[in-house]
Amino acid sequence: MGLDQTVLREAKQARDRLLGLQHEAELAQVSYQHTLRRLHAAGGSLREIADALGLSYQRVHQIVDVATGKGAVKECRIDAVCSFCGADKSTARRLIAGPGVLVCERCVVLAQDLLGQGGERMSERSRLVDLDPGGRKARCSFCGKQRQRVASMVEAPDQPAVGKFARPSDAPRICNHCLALCDEILSEALGV
Repeated sequence: MGLDQTVLREAKQARDRLLGLQHEAELAQVSYQHTLRRLHAAGGSLREIADALGLSYQRVHQIVDVATGKGAVKECRIDAVCSFCGADKSTARRLIAGPGVLVCERCVVLAQDLLGQGGERMSERSRLVDLDPGGRKARCSFCGKQRQRVASMVEAPDQPAVGKFARPSDAPRICNHCLALCDEILSEALGV
């Protein structure tokens, strides 16, 4: 018995909508935390910020002081490697994690350099290429959005498939939305 194509289409649309909303929620959370850090940097005390926003002092302290809270950038696990270039802890100072996929700060910079210009960029460890809109079924390894739903997407064609959204033939990929989020996370971690 085959799948009802109408219901399958609805399921795919609901999945894509859910992935989009999850991504928007992640962006909103990073933006919110960044704004709280800016309030504190502008001279607001943790207590004043907590009172003004109806939060506990401890929660504001967790957000403002990344070292004590749950920052998005963590020290690398010993076995953690960048999915795009294979850099391990000895060569990658910071790795940003997605669902079964990791990207190092060097690959984030390389991918940003590539976005909008097309073609390919290479470093000593990786080769990244712009995935043209013809790769409609290709999905971002971080958020699962299809190539046709984002402005641009970069992939590391020489690396094996990784991540929650990958098929065995897929290379690690990152869309412009996830790349912007990675850049913001790295900026927060570096205090920029």
